[in-house]
Amino acid sequence: MRTLFAQIPNLLSTLRGVCAPLFVWAALTEHWRVAFGLLVYAIVSDLIDGPIARKLDHATGLGTRLDHTADFAFAFLGLLALSLHDENLVPLALPLLQLLAFGEYAYTGPQTHRSLIPSRLGRYNGILYFVVVATITTQLAFELDWVPINWIYGFCWLLTATTILSIAIRIITRFRKSRGTN
Repeated sequence: MRTLFAQIPNLLSTLRGVCAPLFVWAALTEHWRVAFGLLVYAIVSDLIDGPIARKLDHATGLGTRLDHTADFAFAFLGLLALSLHDENLVPLALPLLQLLAFGEYAYTGPQTHRSLIPSRLGRYNGILYFVVVATITTQLAFELDWVPINWIYGFCWLLTATTILSIAIRIITRFRKSRGTN
């Protein structure tokens, strides 16, 4: 029975990943309250899966990779759906660069034979991807206008720039480590 309970965090992460394409459907068909519900699940499950794994003494490298991949899938597909929406709510460059950043991030983890560990900037970017998706989705689900969409769009360009910076920092760091310099 303990083994079954130990799988709860991985199940939460897996379901978060499964919710990502459902979010795309909900956003593109303008079922904003459904999209909001899926987003709430994604956020809550992300907040609790790690603490549950640690409480059950079942935090693993696989669980960490599954968690990070599910976070990426939801944020990436969420941003992509919002960029493909008729109203072009997010610049397409943002999810495309996020895809590149995650690919580079995932590539460096296996090279060092350790779990994926984000840089501080990469971690902040990951949080901010969710903030953008959450802000737009919440406003559309409840017909709010508390943050003007042009401000969000402008912020997305700033986030695009920090995503490029994060990629550059990781590549430079990896290059320096491979040459034995700091």
